Amino acid sequence: TLFLNRSKRSVALNLRTEKGREVLYKLLEDTDIFATNYSTDVLKKYGLDYASLKDQFPGLVHCVLTGYGSKGPKANDRGYDYVAAWSYGGMMDLISAGPDNPPPISRPGMMDIVASAHITSGLLAALYYKQKTGKGQGLELSLYHTATWTLGLDIQTALFGHPQPRWDRKRAPNPMYTSYRCKDRWCMMCHPTQEYWAPFCKAIGKTEWIGNPHYATMESREQHAEELVALLDEVIGSRTWKEWEKEFRANDLIVSGNQTIAEILKDEQAIVNNFYTDIEHPIVGKARLLNSPVQFSNTPAKITSAAPQIGAHTEEVLLTAGYTWDDLAKLKEEGVIP
Repeated sequence: TLFLNRSKRSVALNLRTEKGREVLYKLLEDTDIFATNYSTDVLKKYGLDYASLKDQFPGLVHCVLTGYGSKGPKANDRGYDYVAAWSYGGMMDLISAGPDNPPPISRPGMMDIVASAHITSGLLAALYYKQKTGKGQGLELSLYHTATWTLGLDIQTALFGHPQPRWDRKRAPNPMYTSYRCKDRWCMMCHPTQEYWAPFCKAIGKTEWIGNPHYATMESREQHAEELVALLDEVIGSRTWKEWEKEFRANDLIVSGNQTIAEILKDEQAIVNNFYTDIEHPIVGKARLLNSPVQFSNTPAKITSAAPQIGAHTEEVLLTAGYTWDDLAKLKEEGVIP
């Protein structure tokens, strides 16, 4: 895709052929990292699992992303993030409105992107180990495990015997830590401690609530949560988000109005913080792409090339690896490369 594959080169190999695997082995001779999302059985079938490669390439960092993990009854099951992470990993259940309601569907690739951050941190740690010792190693993670880690607070409290219920905004234990509907849109507030109560009451014009015994403390607000949320629904619903935003910011409160994707594309906060960059793509022409959220002061990241077509750099890479044009012609005849 334009978003995920920019600044990459693409080589296409038919790994079902022995010569295709031989080409890959040749490339691995000068490679630090081999990362794959092939299932465990496929990697073993083609001799591309870590156990098969580690002796021939002792400095190789070998990374595998599976759907459910390499062991157990689902080891060889195929799994995209919708299935292995969102559904099987518990997210769909926790975010649903209950067993009698249709569950929400994950946004495209959401957990794939979360998993990629874990992959990156693991690879950096393995490369640091290699720098110190000269030795590679195998890394493994799964979409399923990534989902449980992402739900870490829920999973950990359940491990301690205190599973958290599904969220019900009308019965939020902390009425200052939930969502409310303004006249024109929803807003989300996050005030986890007592210090915010007085300025919150001031912002919404309800200073008489500050000392009200039903609402004055975290404990009393939890006891009367349903009552207070209902009152706040009326108060917050009486004005637009822009009107409330001014009051909330003036009192240093932690609240945000929800934004649509269309609004995010034009949001000044996103634009001045370099969320987007423009490139010239050989097929689609001028295109605006999303930037990485990591920004460097001394070595700013940049997009060096547009996302390639599959196999676009096969000849270039193999020539660099020592193959000749005659070799490439033969590989094409044998169906090893396109």
